[in-house]
Amino acid sequence: DLVCLAGKDGFWKKVNPAVVYTLGYSEQELYSLPIASFVFAEDKEITHNNRTKLLDGKVLHNFVNRYVTKTGNIIWLEWTSVYFSDNEVVLAIAKDITERKSIEKQAEDQYIKFKSLATHFENNIEKVRKNFAYELHEELAQLAAVIKMDVDWIASNMPDLPASSKS
Repeated sequence: DLVCLAGKDGFWKKVNPAVVYTLGYSEQELYSLPIASFVFAEDKEITHNNRTKLLDGKVLHNFVNRYVTKTGNIIWLEWTSVYFSDNEVVLAIAKDITERKSIEKQAEDQYIKFKSLATHFENNIEKVRKNFAYELHEELAQLAAVIKMDVDWIASNMPDLPASSKS
């Protein structure tokens, strides 16, 4: 787990070796820049909003955001954070959930792919069903027309048949 203490000013005050290892920065680099500078650009606003809630006394449980490592990789961290107003310090513990997020993304991509295939097959089955119904209807209509023509021909060309046979 990544464990850190951060000041109300938005800078890390103390980090454990897991933070240094995971982000790839030295302690000196981590302490010299605001924490927000390590947050992935798309997550800065939600991180800021949750930090504001935290400083207002709300404990953050399972808050997820992304950080950029020194090598430029993006990692997902899940945070639980508590603000101690007496000392103006935040105690935060995070888990690296990058692998879990990757698996979730793969599962979501597979779901979308299979859902798309299922929709494609449903559409094709419906199209085949409509064509089959149309063809069957047309064939029956043609057969009925031929039978009517035959009955009419028989009725007009065979006058000796009983009346019940002609209708």
